[in-house]
Amino acid sequence: MKKKHLLYVVGCIVVVFLSSGCAKRVSQPEPVEPGSNMPIKHTRAVDTSYAPLTRVIASDYLIGYITVVNPRVGQTGRFTKAQVTVQNLTQNRYSLEYQFQWQDAQQFAVGDPRPWKRFVLGPKEAKVIQEMALNTDAVRTIFTVRLPDDTFIELNKQIQKRLQEQQNQ
Repeated sequence: MKKKHLLYVVGCIVVVFLSSGCAKRVSQPEPVEPGSNMPIKHTRAVDTSYAPLTRVIASDYLIGYITVVNPRVGQTGRFTKAQVTVQNLTQNRYSLEYQFQWQDAQQFAVGDPRPWKRFVLGPKEAKVIQEMALNTDAVRTIFTVRLPDDTFIELNKQIQKRLQEQQNQ
């Protein structure tokens, strides 16, 4: 009887010991004070290695499947231009969209972000994308590429169609 009780206690201790080693410890992000100017950290999705042009892959699914390389920023007259190469690393075909958001020397946004533009990237294809700033104060940019959000696009099309039908009646 004593032996069974001892075996039970040892078994419980082993279970508690093993399960505590498997528990995940989730760390909370450090709080950010409103108005703080924390720098964007370099991650797999955000590449800040070339200061004038930050590259962002905004869809988690695309990380490891596409890459944004060869960033370049230059001048054409008084306007800044930027260029990147988006490369498909897989045999899949992707319908994507991109956007440039221009900033001044102090990293404040210059104007509104440019509209999202769609493009298709075939298997193992690399596509060069360029854009010119519309403001002479723009000296750096953030290039973002993502999968299109077709749900909202289709919903917007349906709403616009209903509005046109109501106006025609």
